[in-house]
Amino acid sequence: MARTIPSASAGRTIPAPEAGGGGGGGNPWKDWVDLPLDPTDGWTIVNGVGSAGNSATLTKVGDELHFKAPSAANMRIQGAEMKGTFFARSIHIKPWEDAGIVKPSGQADNQFQPESMQLKIEVTFATSNGGPISGGTVVGQDGQNMCCIAGLAGYSADQSGSPTTTGYNWLGAIVEKNLGGDPSTSTSVNMYKAGFKSYFTTSGTANGYTWKNMQSPPAQAHDAIVFATSPLRKGNSTAKSDIFGGSYSSDTPFFPMASVGESLFDNSCVLSNTAIQNFWHISLWFGTRSTAAGAGEVRISRIRYLLQPRQYRNDLA
Repeated sequence: MARTIPSASAGRTIPAPEAGGGGGGGNPWKDWVDLPLDPTDGWTIVNGVGSAGNSATLTKVGDELHFKAPSAANMRIQGAEMKGTFFARSIHIKPWEDAGIVKPSGQADNQFQPESMQLKIEVTFATSNGGPISGGTVVGQDGQNMCCIAGLAGYSADQSGSPTTTGYNWLGAIVEKNLGGDPSTSTSVNMYKAGFKSYFTTSGTANGYTWKNMQSPPAQAHDAIVFATSPLRKGNSTAKSDIFGGSYSSDTPFFPMASVGESLFDNSCVLSNTAIQNFWHISLWFGTRSTAAGAGEVRISRIRYLLQPRQYRNDLA
C-alpha cells in the first residue's frame, strides 16, 4: 500500500514508515509515495508561450489530472526552450529525510547521492480518453505530436517554493503520440513512442509496444512512464550517473520497458555532491515533442515516487 504526501499546508511532515522489510540494512522505507493530482496542492505551474497562447489548461477532473491543449500549437520542450507547461513540486526533495536515512557527516539536506538511494518516478495514465494522449474532448484533434515528460528539474540554489524554467537543468522519461488517428481503434505498435529526454539529449524514444487504451490490448500493454536513477556515479568533476526512462505496464511486473539503447548519460545526469544543480524538484512537462503543432489531451490517473535506501560503502545508520 502506497503512502501519501499530506497537503502543502501540512508542511514537509511525512507519515511514519510502515512495518516490513525494505532497503539496505533492513530499512522499512520501501513503499511508493502517491503525489496529489490537484494542481493547487503543493505544485507550481509555469506556462510557456505555446501553452499560454493556446489557453492550455491543467486541472483535476474527478480522480484524474487533465492537460488540455484546445487548438494546435507549437509547445516544444527542448533544452532551454519550454513552450509547453511545466508542473513541478514546489518544494525540492530532501533525499536523506525522504529516504529515511540518517544524513552522513558532511552531506547537505538536499544532496542526492546515487550510491545511497535510488529514486523512481512513475506516472500512470488514464484510459478514459483513449489515453495516454489523444484528442479527448478536443473536437477534430487526435493528440499527435503531444508529449508528457516526468523526471527531475535541478537548480543551483533553493527556489524557495517557486521553481521556474529559467537557468535550470532537467531530465526525465517521455511518452509522445507518434501517429495520428484514434488510438482506441488502432493496434499499431507505432502509435506511441517512449524513452528519455533531457536538457542535453533531444531524442531517445522507441516504439514497439501497444498501450492499454488501444484496441484489444494484451494484459502487459503499457500504461505508464517511469524514470529511475542508477546506484553509482562516475568521475570526480563530472560525476555523472546513468539514468533510465521509458514506458511499461504498471500492473504487470517484469515485462519489458520501451526505451532506446541502455540508458541516458549526459551532462543532465549530474546528481550528486559535485553537481551544479543541487536542488531537485519532481516535475512533469506537457507540450509537443518538436516544433510540429499538437492539440488534444493528456490524462493522468496517478503520480508516485520511491526513494529506496541502498547499502553503500559504510553501513546505513
